[in-house]
Amino acid sequence: MKYARTPAAQRGLMLFIGLGLLASGLVLFLSNRPPGVSFSHQPIVLKEVSVILPTFTEPGKVDLNKASSEELQRLPGIGEVLAGRITAYRTEHGPFATLDDLKAVSGIGPQTIDGFRDRAVVRPPEESLHGTQ
Repeated sequence: MKYARTPAAQRGLMLFIGLGLLASGLVLFLSNRPPGVSFSHQPIVLKEVSVILPTFTEPGKVDLNKASSEELQRLPGIGEVLAGRITAYRTEHGPFATLDDLKAVSGIGPQTIDGFRDRAVVRPPEESLHGTQ
């Protein structure tokens, strides 16, 4: 009888032998347990777990509610001074709800916003998964 000698056939044979050995070891383990020891199934009760899911911004887009001054400067028309005003405004007044809320920042008008509208997003601040307290 001729055996297959291709690498794929050899890997398949080794996998088959390995699984057979694993099954044999499991049978021996379960059959040789000490007297009085039994295996039982008990339900597992999970407690409520809080998970904070990451939010992802589209590649290349700047989230105006999270961006640092350096990140804001990547937007067209936003230099060091305007980036500083945006972060200061955000700190004092809270997060922006829309891109157009930037008009409240001194030195930013509709044309400036239109210049980077496709490169910026405004995500709401992270909310607690437990609701408000």
